[in-house]
Amino acid sequence: MSEPFSARLKASTATIHDEVEHTTFMVDLMEGRLDARAYALLLKQYDVIYGVLESKSREFAEDPVFAPFFDAHLFRADRIAADLAALDGTELPVMPSATAYAAHLAGLERAEQVIAHHYTRYLGDLSGGQAIGTLMGRHYSLPATSLTMWDFAELGKTKPYKDAYRRLLDQVAATGGDEQIVVDETMEAFRLNGALLVDLTEATDNRAVPVA
Repeated sequence: MSEPFSARLKASTATIHDEVEHTTFMVDLMEGRLDARAYALLLKQYDVIYGVLESKSREFAEDPVFAPFFDAHLFRADRIAADLAALDGTELPVMPSATAYAAHLAGLERAEQVIAHHYTRYLGDLSGGQAIGTLMGRHYSLPATSLTMWDFAELGKTKPYKDAYRRLLDQVAATGGDEQIVVDETMEAFRLNGALLVDLTEATDNRAVPVA
């Protein structure tokens, strides 16, 4: 029996995924060595990125390859904007890498490419991202009202949702999609995320978050 595509995708991107997760900024943030402003700076970058991803998702909502993945309950842009306002972070700067990331998303032309970024961001948010919300509250005393990005209660229990999502990945070829494009673009998604976290590492290297 051949390996399901979802498992192959995870294995193909495992090394770069691990590298991105262990970028200095993310490790320091998750271990409590930064501060609430550093978290707000991360959100400021997401504010730029998720809006474009969700616009592109709507653009491809009727595409037969992407349509099974479309779920407005996943959208985070409004929550990010609200969290950022609650953290008084709306005037924080946007990193060049976030601008480049958003521009790349805006230029996507294939449904498989949109799936790759959709998978990278939302499955990440439903997995390790859940720990971010918990640890931001624990380390930096942030209230739940400023951490709504990580609240996916509307989806129900996350494990069944993620399992169903992976089954959709396994059907990409059956809907006419090209699995290799998904793999290649997922690698690019991790590269873009890695570049963003490097920028954030440099921006917070002296533990002082820059101002716009």
